[in-house]
Amino acid sequence: MPSANRGFTLFEVVVVIALVAFVYSIAIPQFSLKSGAEAATKVGRLAEDVRSAFDLSVLTGKPYRLVFELNGGRYWLETTDRPEFLLGDQKAQSDPTEEEERDLDSATESAFLEYESLAGEPIIDPDTRTEFKPVSPVVLAKSKLMRPKWTRVSNLEWRERTIGPYLMIKEMQAEHHATKQSVMDLSENGRAFLYFLPGGYVEKAWMIVSYKKDERQPDDSITPYTMKTNPYSGTLETIGTGEESTVTFD
Repeated sequence: MPSANRGFTLFEVVVVIALVAFVYSIAIPQFSLKSGAEAATKVGRLAEDVRSAFDLSVLTGKPYRLVFELNGGRYWLETTDRPEFLLGDQKAQSDPTEEEERDLDSATESAFLEYESLAGEPIIDPDTRTEFKPVSPVVLAKSKLMRPKWTRVSNLEWRERTIGPYLMIKEMQAEHHATKQSVMDLSENGRAFLYFLPGGYVEKAWMIVSYKKDERQPDDSITPYTMKTNPYSGTLETIGTGEESTVTFD
């Protein structure tokens, strides 16, 4: 009578191993093909978005900026009604988060309230009893001295994008940055901006788009894309593969 606990024969073990190897030989190339095709699509879409933002700035006569959330891989377009603004004489070590921008605006508002109080008490015309509030040149220039208010562009063409799930912007540096912005150095909600000026100019910038190992860790075993902007044509082009292609600014 055959045993109920009979083990596998050598032939059966060999067959199972061969089947497993066959499944892996099919599944792994299909996954690589899918991830590679989607990566190329995402990189192409990013280049299209840069050109689209450039064209929009020229057509509307308004400044725009692309906001990249390096950790999450998200990016979106913002604009301001301020036709002219300064990026600042000092190169930025990093771009502010949303919370930091709110804190900066609040601090500026508080400073102007102090300037208003220093201007003195209101003057009352004894005949008409009309009250005249004294102001200083600084208070009169408030609208120009305040930071521009940036708001998201939200329409059928412009919605929040993502560079994921296979890719991440590992590093980026634009003209207004003092040094490169790295996903591993920024905070969890750290951001990097790319500005578009209505005269037909996008900041000089380069970025390294890498495959992801996990949420904040690039996969350095796969060659990344290195990309740079062309300031007066408003394009973003791939200039090579590997970090040795990184460009610098004077």
